[in-house]
Amino acid sequence: MTAQTERFPGWDWDDPDDLATRLDGFSAQVATCDTLEARPGGLPRDHADFRELGLTGIEFAAFRTAHPEGLGTDLTALRGPGAGTGSGGGTDPGAVTEPGAVTEPGTLYRVDGDRWFTQLDISEPLPFADASVDWVYAEHLIEHVTMPVAVGWLREARRVLRPGGVLRVTTPDLARYLAGYATGDGFLAKHRRRLTTLGFGPPMPDRPAFLVNQIFRYYGHQWIYDLDELRHVLALAGFAPEQIRHCAYRQGVRPDVADLDTAFRTDETVYVEADR
Repeated sequence: MTAQTERFPGWDWDDPDDLATRLDGFSAQVATCDTLEARPGGLPRDHADFRELGLTGIEFAAFRTAHPEGLGTDLTALRGPGAGTGSGGGTDPGAVTEPGAVTEPGTLYRVDGDRWFTQLDISEPLPFADASVDWVYAEHLIEHVTMPVAVGWLREARRVLRPGGVLRVTTPDLARYLAGYATGDGFLAKHRRRLTTLGFGPPMPDRPAFLVNQIFRYYGHQWIYDLDELRHVLALAGFAPEQIRHCAYRQGVRPDVADLDTAFRTDETVYVEADR
């Protein structure tokens, strides 16, 4: 028995349904924080509410956004260890932390004393007023929902953006995968090595067809995009073609938002922005 087999007992890359259950468990394990404080008064509703909290934008699929002026959101509940009732060392003396606290939709939370989080389902309308924020960011989220849900969410993102605001979306690039498969340029092998280094299960099979299929069948993915497909859904959501642009890693109209791009995904990612 190899060390990898011992670390991931029963792991079978050829069984996507079984691995989906394992990955759900993995997501729950990483959705934790040191302190979690519920803020009385509910969610920010409009631009004034966001600014009062020091917030300028929203990062989706982020338990703890790296942007100091961002509201992090995710469908999965975030769990904190809790520390009794009271301020818990947070910035709001009215905040409440309970042992074993778990986030619930409709509540705003302070995470580790320096970031804001709320639990949201992007298949539902966003609970914010029109023109509430200056930016919206989502890294590797859109591929996890069906196209109708994606269009509805993008439409909502456009609605809550203020005039002149920017939406930045990143996602695995189908064109990169298919080019790697068709040309044998080494992309698929490099991508496999990257995931192995990250410790995301035992080493994947090195079969090219598997390495293309995994981007469709694993991680809860529903639809894989290239640049043209992203332009298509953004247009359906109301963004004009001239408002949509292809960007590079950490290059964009707002450097503070573009800097949210994470380095370990650059090999497979397409970056797109759209202006309100």
